[in-house]
Amino acid sequence: MRALAIAAALVAASFAVLVWAPLSAQAPSPLSAPAASPVRAVLDVEVRSRAVKPGEVLVIDVRTPVATRTITATLGDRPVPLWLVSTRSWRGLAGLDVEQAPGPLVLAVVATPQHGPPLSRTVPIEVQRATFAERHLTVPPRFVDPPESERPRIEREAVRLHAIYDAVSTDLDPGVFVAPVPHRRSSPFGSRSVFNGQARDRHAGLDFASPAGAIIRAPAAGRVVLVDPLYFTGNTVVIDHGRGLYSILAHLQRTLVADGQIVARGDSLGTVGATGRATAAHLHWSVRLGSTRVDPASVLDVLGATSKGRKRP
Repeated sequence: MRALAIAAALVAASFAVLVWAPLSAQAPSPLSAPAASPVRAVLDVEVRSRAVKPGEVLVIDVRTPVATRTITATLGDRPVPLWLVSTRSWRGLAGLDVEQAPGPLVLAVVATPQHGPPLSRTVPIEVQRATFAERHLTVPPRFVDPPESERPRIEREAVRLHAIYDAVSTDLDPGVFVAPVPHRRSSPFGSRSVFNGQARDRHAGLDFASPAGAIIRAPAAGRVVLVDPLYFTGNTVVIDHGRGLYSILAHLQRTLVADGQIVARGDSLGTVGATGRATAAHLHWSVRLGSTRVDPASVLDVLGATSKGRKRP
């Protein structure tokens, strides 16, 4: 049943209001280790996000005062992959799942210099409560409960997708994102659907009111890791953007890419359709960041073309 819930969570939608949240650590934490020199060496850790709520993406920038052999970061109990951006400058992305409980989390960063003792930094993060919409829909019964005969297929597909999202590519780094289609956003992220009086899991994606046959473009560069018709999402394309960040584009009428293909931002992936468990033509775009389901609108706001160079107050 857990795998069924994972697969069902792909049918999602949303957007949110832009609010930038300052979360930087400006002073050494009590855990920071002194450098070998008389001047205390510290890690400069900056966290950028539009909000600190379920579904949001946190951009973590770390600057080291000296050459570093290794560097690691964790948010709560989850590792945050970091990649080198420039000399002594690292970046990572962390997600707050749509079901993340409100309350405190700690971001911990540890760097091992080429010479001298480790340097560490902690940043407290307070997750705020999110309010999501609820929608009541009357749909044909076949859209509510899958037939028992389809459950083995659904389980297999859920396990396959979960294995994809668990992989963290180190040869790709997330770049700039754009919306995959230019059309109106039609459903809210995190909403809970009630089908024929039966409540379902929160939706964890973004729907676009796109016409059938419209071209869907890659939201960012990456590697295609799945092109297949799936039970819930129909003709589906999954792109690995690197460092645990994945895009899932669903309900396609036609696919134009193949497994293993490298795509650039804006490349054609396929056309809008209504395959899978869709009642009408539209594009469903969801994003996974490691084990977390995050709002694609958050990705656009913190990694989009217009967000480049934006600094927190």
